[in-house]
Amino acid sequence: MTTSQPGAMSVVDAVAKANELYAGRQWAALEGLTGAILGSLADPVPLPTKSASYYVHQLLIESVHRQGRTDEAVTRFGEFLRLTERPPAAFEALYLEGLRQTGTLPLPVTRLARQLALVRLFEGTPASAGAVAECGCFRGMSSYLLCGATRWRRPDYRGEDYHVFDSFAGLSAPGPEDVIAGADPQSGRMRSMNLEGAFTASLEDVKRHLAEFPAIEFHPGWLPESLAGVPERTYRFAHLDVDLYAPTAGALAYFYPRLAPGGRIVCDDYSWPGAKRAIDAFAGSAGIRLETTAVGQAWIERKREAA
Repeated sequence: MTTSQPGAMSVVDAVAKANELYAGRQWAALEGLTGAILGSLADPVPLPTKSASYYVHQLLIESVHRQGRTDEAVTRFGEFLRLTERPPAAFEALYLEGLRQTGTLPLPVTRLARQLALVRLFEGTPASAGAVAECGCFRGMSSYLLCGATRWRRPDYRGEDYHVFDSFAGLSAPGPEDVIAGADPQSGRMRSMNLEGAFTASLEDVKRHLAEFPAIEFHPGWLPESLAGVPERTYRFAHLDVDLYAPTAGALAYFYPRLAPGGRIVCDDYSWPGAKRAIDAFAGSAGIRLETTAVGQAWIERKREAA
């Protein structure tokens, strides 16, 4: 990395200033400064993950997204991926289009690996064994990816047998099982999101984001109460992304008995105390083997029938 100066500042000072602009949500100024910083750096390819350029690229992407220029932010994110370890081409194309359609912030970068792990777990289930459910969809990104992955095999797929369960009013009130302890920055960041109403996206917005799949069925309401009265069906896959103990525990109790042999439930929130307690307790009491991914998910599988 070179130490040439963007304007009158050293790179170190410029990055410090960029952090100040980020903290102050001064997105236009941050975009200008990070663009200047990147123009002064010369990192090799692939981009070192701990380099200044790797970090500043992300600040630039977020500054553009925060100003409402989603398509440009996604384009910049795609360019950024070309400097890093890239995912399979088909998934990368689907992921970038999902970001565009749902207006999802491309960051953090680690989300891409989590979504790739999710799609791979989904593809490992029997394709004709039942319906698919997502509990907690936020803006619809994961649902877009799961439906898009189905469309790889079925080009005419419109979202048939896909079900979305969400309050469309954000998180419910956290309970005592959801307390996040710790004084480290990660715990503080999680506490800032562990609030009633966090991650709110309206039903109308999510339907628009997932308009390519008009056959998706939406089930508004709070989990697990919204599961009462749902027509009985077999599921081959359920994705739980509801963060908190009570909705995670309720969804596990509902979906696991309805899984087809070889069907899976993936909990996105194994790093969140409440969700972790719920799936650990469920797997332990039921004698089910709990698997984890390298990127912070937990999942269980219904045993296949013996041949």
